[in-house]
Amino acid sequence: MVKASKKSRNHAINVTRSELIKLRAENERLRKKVAQAEAAQEILGKAFGLLEAVNQSPNEDPVQIPPALMTLDQYQQWLSGHGIGGGTSESGSPQ
Repeated sequence: MVKASKKSRNHAINVTRSELIKLRAENERLRKKVAQAEAAQEILGKAFGLLEAVNQSPNEDPVQIPPALMTLDQYQQWLSGHGIGGGTSESGSPQ
């Protein structure tokens, strides 16, 4: 009788330990999943903020041509549009 009681108690302890190990593993897995979801949420929030800022800013240059590829007239318009003086004169020589 004593041995059966001891075996039963040991079995209950082993089941409890097994369950504890499973719960700790699940807890760790869920912690990682929450951290990943929080990181994704932070990235999406920043992306939303950037897109919102882009949509709210005035579009000064309807056609975005890199200054290095602009014609002289386009470049002069671009300079004046950005409040930058100087540039070149009509003849193409520096002012």
